Amino acid sequence: MNPSEIVGDAIATHGRPLWVAHVPTNIREQVDSQWLAQQLATAHRSPDSITREDQYKDILNWCKNNLFAEVTLADLQQLSGLSAPTVRKFIESRMDMFRKLRRGVWEVRDPQADREADQR
Repeated sequence: MNPSEIVGDAIATHGRPLWVAHVPTNIREQVDSQWLAQQLATAHRSPDSITREDQYKDILNWCKNNLFAEVTLADLQQLSGLSAPTVRKFIESRMDMFRKLRRGVWEVRDPQADREADQR
């Protein structure tokens, strides 16, 4: 196998950034940097490299784009990959962003707009 094939297989198998741990430095140095950048641009992210903070950011970004949507724990679990207790804890910590409608259902709110409305 040539170095490009070895690196390509590692990127396909392990994703970024974990592929680096599976390819020796001397092989990585033999690969064209433009080709490598192109491969990494289309590579999937390794599930092991996703942090809880990233998952929280996914929820927050989704909420900003879906104001006033009704969500359940299952919806946010599927979106973020977090467990139900973790999602529930997140919702309870961000009561400015979630308003409880009924059991197990919350409405996504805009905290900034709510604060401005309260000041009037």
